[in-house]
Amino acid sequence: MKQFKVPMLVTGGGGYTKNNVARCWAYETAVLLDTKLDNNLPENDYYEYFGPQYTLKTRPHQVIENMNTRSYIEQIKREVIENLKSIEHAPGVQMSEVPPENYIPEMNDDLEEDENPDERLGQYAMDRNIKRDDEFYDVY
Repeated sequence: MKQFKVPMLVTGGGGYTKNNVARCWAYETAVLLDTKLDNNLPENDYYEYFGPQYTLKTRPHQVIENMNTRSYIEQIKREVIENLKSIEHAPGVQMSEVPPENYIPEMNDDLEEDENPDERLGQYAMDRNIKRDDEFYDVY
């Protein structure tokens, strides 16, 4: 995908030991950025997690034989492509005028009939507009 200059979102697959998560992401990030990393790690607060070799790359404890046949891999690729074909595409988004920065819909829509938009909000109205830091959704 890098060859096509397509923006990428890279996600992890899991299955790492806690000692290898940082190694994996450092390596993957370097590959994405076409950067060579030194195998020797500088000392840092987490240096102990990279033992006993204290290097970026590790030697596997045992060689694991690749049991995937070429035909099996091709079959998986065909199934993935078929599944992607059945996914409904996202429609195009029509361009529209951006509202001015001073227009805050939730503030303007909540005005009571007898409230003047040029006056400060009362305590009750201010309490209704408190947004908690641990809430990640909008209430309509």
